[in-house]
Amino acid sequence: MRAVHRAHSPASRRAKISLTALALVAIGALAGAGTWAAFSATSASSANSFAAGTVALSDNDSGSAVLSLSNAVPGNSDSGCIMVSYSGSLTASVRLYGTTTGRGLDPYLDLTVTRGSFSSAPAFDACTTFTADSTDYIGAGSGVIYSGTLQGFADGYAAGLVDPTAGSLESWTSGETHVYKLRVTVQNNASAQAKNASQTFSWEARNS
Repeated sequence: MRAVHRAHSPASRRAKISLTALALVAIGALAGAGTWAAFSATSASSANSFAAGTVALSDNDSGSAVLSLSNAVPGNSDSGCIMVSYSGSLTASVRLYGTTTGRGLDPYLDLTVTRGSFSSAPAFDACTTFTADSTDYIGAGSGVIYSGTLQGFADGYAAGLVDPTAGSLESWTSGETHVYKLRVTVQNNASAQAKNASQTFSWEARNS
């Protein structure tokens, strides 16, 4: 038998071309759908602000010494008052300590620190309107927070005297003021002769 070859007519070829073109259009449409933007919505919280608190302590000494003894003999003493104020925005605890230099007089100097207030503030270092706190903090009298030698007074914050005492810690707040009366006396001890000492008294506040 002879094989019969059918010739495709021009119309048939045009139909196939048309179907192919439609398929390409459909594929292009699907591909285009993938690039459309999605629906979206946004919510925002604006005007957020941040500020650190402050710890601020000051006194009324204007750089002057509160105590001074010269050419002293046993039994000589000096006293003075200093007003310490807090203006920080954070509550804070306060410790007292000092730095001692000199040639060995500090073991022979007795130091008393009394905490209290002024009825009206006098000139610096005067104690004319000073009133001690009514509390007997350490069993040494009203308002006394330290009684010992200058040598025994703490040299740094870590061992510092907690105000007014470790068992009665106070949190200072802005606007708070306390007055401290310092008194130093030379012991009746011949070993104190020809010695000297210099002292810096410090109050340090840290937020609690």
